[in-house]
Amino acid sequence: MRIGIVGLHYGHIGGILESTLSAPDAELVGVVEADDSLCERFIGTLSIPRFKSIDELLTSARPELVVEGLRHDGKAELVEKCASAGAHVLLDKPLCRSLEDWTRMRDAVRTHGIQLSMWFTSRSYPPFIALRQIIESGELGELVSLISTHPHKLQRETATPWYFDDEIYTGTFHDLAGHGIDQVRWLTGAEFKGVHAQWTCKRFTDTPQLIDHAQASFSLDDGSLAILTADWLTPQASPSFGDTRFIIMGTRGSAHLRAYAQDHLYVVSEAKGAYEALLPSARGSVFVQELITAIEHGQSPFINTRDVFATAYAGLQAQESAKLGGQFITLDDMGL
Repeated sequence: MRIGIVGLHYGHIGGILESTLSAPDAELVGVVEADDSLCERFIGTLSIPRFKSIDELLTSARPELVVEGLRHDGKAELVEKCASAGAHVLLDKPLCRSLEDWTRMRDAVRTHGIQLSMWFTSRSYPPFIALRQIIESGELGELVSLISTHPHKLQRETATPWYFDDEIYTGTFHDLAGHGIDQVRWLTGAEFKGVHAQWTCKRFTDTPQLIDHAQASFSLDDGSLAILTADWLTPQASPSFGDTRFIIMGTRGSAHLRAYAQDHLYVVSEAKGAYEALLPSARGSVFVQELITAIEHGQSPFINTRDVFATAYAGLQAQESAKLGGQFITLDDMGL
């Protein structure tokens, strides 16, 4: 499959490229990135043509799939142009900057019928794979309560400057807790029905400010409840970007997951008692190849278009709730 790259600026683009280069059926046909240093860092000595614009890439290189690492305010235009050209898209999280951009992207995908997937790394990460397997076995019974935390490091002096610009940055909760929103949907098989949220600024209080802690409470259509947090408060001394936790309570068992700073999964159930679960191998290296295979066979990808839009919709509406002082917002049908 012919694959183009648009943007090398953000988030997980390094992992996306590694997975792409590991895919036997992937052919990199072009890159759009004006920054020479970023091209040198990520592309290196690979012989990949560089193009000046998305339009030039789509017209000249004719990619069938485009992967991206753009600023948040550039993603809607990318998806609209790719959709119009019939090119599928693999995005880094988050999906977009605003609910207005979300609608533009939804309409483009719906009109042209492309697949939109996202690099939600936790679905391919050992503790989460193990937790999913335990849930699917029925060992925890009916799921009742889920708590997901997403702490991250940040220093104003070295941070990406546009994190402090509301016209570019999507917001702390949608950006950081997007993984957790996807985790909840993936682990429960349920859809979000409503949310109320709060946020605050305690550390990055100088102008321009950055919301540094947000918390949302979601109701799901299976009757379970989920609490998600996101923050920029992880101490710089942390051995990783943050110490992620996921706690899940069911009618017949519970699980406490720790990831990234130290991977660990502790389970207590009526069936097996208390134990530390064995963790499988990571699967990020095969993500792009599996996406290619799904697209070529007309199948739904591992992380599909509805997954991407549902996650973003829940995150953006949580931020709307916080802006309104915690007002409960019903999550309507997305039109997909």
